[in-house]
Amino acid sequence: MILNVAVIVLVLFIAYWWANQGLFSAILHCLCVIAAGALALAFWEPIVVGFFLNGNDFDNYAWGMTLGGLFIAFLFILRLVCDHFAPSNVRFTPAVNLFGGGIFGLLAGVLTAGITCISCGLIQAPVEIMGYVGWARAADAGGAPMQLNKMMLPAADFTEKFYATLSRGSLSPFRATPLADYYPRLADTALSLHRDSFSDGEGRVALAPDSVTLGDVLFDPSYSAADGSSSGTYAVAFTIDSGAFDAGEQFIISSAQVRITSDEKTPKLAFPTKFYQPMSDGTSKLYPFDDISNFATSVPGEQDVKLMFLFPADGFPAGKQPKFVFVKGLRFVLPATTEVSDLEQRLNGEEEDAVEQDDSAPDGGFVDDISNLIAVKNSILPVQMNTNMASPMTHVIGRSGNFLSGGKGIYRKGAAMSISRSQRIGGFSHAEGTEVILLDVSRRKGGLDLYGDGSAAIKALGRDIPLELVDSRSKGYKPTGYIWERQNDVEINYEPGKPIQKLSQLPSQPSSGENKLKLIFVVPVGTNITGVRLGKTMIGRCNVTAKDGGVD
Repeated sequence: MILNVAVIVLVLFIAYWWANQGLFSAILHCLCVIAAGALALAFWEPIVVGFFLNGNDFDNYAWGMTLGGLFIAFLFILRLVCDHFAPSNVRFTPAVNLFGGGIFGLLAGVLTAGITCISCGLIQAPVEIMGYVGWARAADAGGAPMQLNKMMLPAADFTEKFYATLSRGSLSPFRATPLADYYPRLADTALSLHRDSFSDGEGRVALAPDSVTLGDVLFDPSYSAADGSSSGTYAVAFTIDSGAFDAGEQFIISSAQVRITSDEKTPKLAFPTKFYQPMSDGTSKLYPFDDISNFATSVPGEQDVKLMFLFPADGFPAGKQPKFVFVKGLRFVLPATTEVSDLEQRLNGEEEDAVEQDDSAPDGGFVDDISNLIAVKNSILPVQMNTNMASPMTHVIGRSGNFLSGGKGIYRKGAAMSISRSQRIGGFSHAEGTEVILLDVSRRKGGLDLYGDGSAAIKALGRDIPLELVDSRSKGYKPTGYIWERQNDVEINYEPGKPIQKLSQLPSQPSSGENKLKLIFVVPVGTNITGVRLGKTMIGRCNVTAKDGGVD
């Protein structure tokens, strides 16, 4: 009731205000509101995707704050222009001013309230806002999204329909797709599908474009993705990297945050009913979205996840595939669909990682046994610190002590004071089900050759390639940070949500070997690490299992 009352009061206040200002002023303001809303919606998505979605915390607020901010900015500018060129009012009878001004003020009020509701609904927040939940997943619907409530004054729905109509009419873009096709059901998304994420809205609601890659799109006309579905199934695959993970640890998405749509005048829409995701043993498994507690997730410790969402094809025209797929706010144009007749067999088969090229032992730059350089150990040595000394890095309190959770800092070696166990920083924070592995890549004789000191082949690889630990399935893990021990101090850099992508991003080491550098990796428990590679070239072998990691 609170949101309903707030919307009604806002609309009535705006209508009352412009009724008292007169018909001419109300018409000018209403036209400014219409134009400001159209301009805001036109520039909204390009600005958000092009400038604001960068994989940081602001992503979760970018969609809503940008739309609201653009509307306010355009309305302010348009009002200044109108006040400058039309400084005086036009005289009408009091009755015409009151009723005419009230009508145009009411329209301006509804559009203003609608854009406000949509903007506020597109930020990270609990599913329920001011006592109201519109569209969201429901236990009564088997975990599927459905409309739970309707607004007394549906300002958001009216605003969407108003601009959707204009986008196909007088404000239609020149030789381009109108808003109504590009973003159907915008009001329903804002109230409240956009926020229906993990932990009642605490999960990520937006993704950076470079963190998601659209994969294959399959269509099986005989496979049923839901009970009663008889028109076949669309299967859409994605690869999502760690830049999209919640708190840099794990990717989590609900069925309300994924949908496919058509581009008809009345667009069709479908949410996924099943998902196909990897398991910790290296296989993949099919699960239903049949409960509000079901989420598609990544395996803790892995730096990317391959997911496939299954959508019932009911409602989509036969022979015409959906046009778009939306994932946490991002819109992708679906490529041509591949029709298959064995989707169930494909889903029941085990997923295998592609084995990359293994160019081991390049002219002296290969270390046959790096067991002395790698350790399953969660340690920040040679630094010792308490929680007060951790700044500028952040830390968290875990079940077994205090741990660094992110950031970069420079610290002195050792400690000049006694540190109590309750205040001591014991290592690096990592998700449950993962372990920390430290790899010594110091530039020294007998160590890993990252600079081509002993191998012309390695030197020829350059430094714009990744360095990865490799497991027994040839899956790679990039470092999430490093401990750089120098002559007078130690630099610690730890960003679990932003793995180091290239060798060139590591601090350069002098050929004298006076500095020491350890890389920090976080991998799933039970992972068998078999070596280290630069790009596709193996430079070292080992046999280390990520379990029983100790804390110094």
